[in-house]
Amino acid sequence: MKIKINLSVDGERVKEDVVEIPDVKLEELSEEEIEAAAEAVVRRWADRKLSIEWEVAEQE
Repeated sequence: MKIKINLSVDGERVKEDVVEIPDVKLEELSEEEIEAAAEAVVRRWADRKLSIEWEVAEQE
């Protein structure tokens, strides 16, 4: 199964990617389990690809 990921920031698409789960790993799973597996793959993708940095710009 191929999963197309589109990452947008403030409504602007900034990254597209495709990840794949081998069909053999999904053969005996229910629809709910397949959905959970896809969500886990997307979350792992996000954990690897995304980072947010911030700092205080102005103190009172």
